[in-house]
Amino acid sequence: MKNGLRVVCVVPARGGSDTVPYLNIKRLGDRPLLAHTLEAAQGAPTLDRIVVSTDDPRVAEVARAHGADVPFLRPSDLAADIPSLKPVIVHAVQQLEKDGDHPDIVVVLQATTPFREAFAIEEAVERLVAGGYETVFSVTEDRTLNWRSRSDGALVPLFAREGRREEQEPVYKENGAVVVMWRRVLDLPTRFGDKIGYLVLDKRAGFTVYDLEDFWMAERLLRQPRVLFRVDGGTALGMGHVYRSLAIAGALRTLSRADVAFLMSADHAEGLVTVSRHGYPVRVMGDGKLETALEHIRDFSPAILINDLPALDSGYLRALSHLGTTTVNLVDTLDDLETTEHYAQVIVSVMHQERETPEGFYGGPAYAILREQFRGRAKEIRDEPRLVLLSFGGSDPQGLTLKAARALQRLSGPIEVLAVAGPAFSSRTQFEALVSGLPRPVKLINEAGGHISELMLEADVVVGSGGMSVYEIAALGTPGIVLAQNAREERRMREFARHGTVEYLGLGTEVDEDEIASAVQRLLAEPARRREMSRRGRTLVDGLGASRAAEAVLERRKRRRDVPQGRGASR
Repeated sequence: MKNGLRVVCVVPARGGSDTVPYLNIKRLGDRPLLAHTLEAAQGAPTLDRIVVSTDDPRVAEVARAHGADVPFLRPSDLAADIPSLKPVIVHAVQQLEKDGDHPDIVVVLQATTPFREAFAIEEAVERLVAGGYETVFSVTEDRTLNWRSRSDGALVPLFAREGRREEQEPVYKENGAVVVMWRRVLDLPTRFGDKIGYLVLDKRAGFTVYDLEDFWMAERLLRQPRVLFRVDGGTALGMGHVYRSLAIAGALRTLSRADVAFLMSADHAEGLVTVSRHGYPVRVMGDGKLETALEHIRDFSPAILINDLPALDSGYLRALSHLGTTTVNLVDTLDDLETTEHYAQVIVSVMHQERETPEGFYGGPAYAILREQFRGRAKEIRDEPRLVLLSFGGSDPQGLTLKAARALQRLSGPIEVLAVAGPAFSSRTQFEALVSGLPRPVKLINEAGGHISELMLEADVVVGSGGMSVYEIAALGTPGIVLAQNAREERRMREFARHGTVEYLGLGTEVDEDEIASAVQRLLAEPARRREMSRRGRTLVDGLGASRAAEAVLERRKRRRDVPQGRGASR
């Protein structure tokens, strides 16, 4: 029921076919092809009744077994290949009206379009009623370079000019997934009336099965979820988000044979190259506009969209909520999201939250997503320490590497001090000038990349900031001393230090050099304490976070597909 209007759904599903006999009840996955459409209909609360129109008792039996009404069999003259479905729908509605069921709105769902979801049906009905249309139907958008032939055989372009796909005017193709019309339209001589609205579905939702080749493709689409990662990384942003996304992408492929692709900005070339070298297809955005990102997402039509970005604004999340995809946000804390309200999503965070968390939140060190090089390594805790490693992230905006290098001049004994810095390290010149005059050498390693895990594993103590490195050293079993780069890190690290894998000193700009030196000297002098911190770290972060996150994502996607969103079970 919609605004007091009776809404009846008709699903045409004949038994015969010129190409595949009984195509409509051929099994796709764990159920007949027809059942996928009935499931979507049953998840749409607007629909008051779901009726299957068929000529075949066998199809009728399958339809009833999956919750549909089959109050009649259509005549044989409506069971052949006919040029329009309208006579079939007219017949079905007239039969219902003879029995006293008088719909105001008729919804038509073709059984050969199995991947449309309930939200698309609801949206089409809403547009019909609110938009003043006579009919609303679903379409698939095409921005490729299309041509048509003239009577003389020459080709004529259907595009104004060449250019990138997102710059082309779209062409819309009917896909049969959803058609919604007022009852009176069935009495008109035209197919849909004069005022027609449309609903754009992605390619997967609009995919239609015509023959066995299409059926094979449908089986592949059903079995292998399409997963799109929206992530960037490079000199300015650092590469942490890219490495995290690559780790979970590998876990998803292992668990589900997922069809994985990446959507990345052209402004961050290093991330693009890294992902491409791992063998994943990359879609490149030429600009940072919201609509450009949405065009790429709609075109790829992922079942799962995973965002791994420094911050996610509510406008972007709101737009994603209308695409019918399972949205996953990889974040450090909920503070990275402008909002967690109203939008169906999965949130994976390495931090526990003291406050109330939304449904679909998976948090804590068990969900630390690490690269392979940080997992399953053997760590030796030496009685006689030799190495302290300074690691303050790719850019170190507060210049804490310099502060720590000066502080560690106070260490006693033959302790080597190494520092690592990323390509965005802003204090490189100052650091080089500083260490040239220090009595204890401090070697700077630029862009350690894949070697960072070896350096962390070899170190007796890592002195660094409060990013993902605290989880990396925990997994390796290396004790740490942490200085926060900012107030957000300060809050996170105060909580994280309770696990006993690091000693947290406070906000880096407020901790004096004597305090840093004393903390490092004490920890180096206490091998038993370092062993306990190492043990706690390995227990806390076991390196299986990517697999846990992938399992959570796939389970949430399964629940979304399997649980009706309306009153379908009671029809």
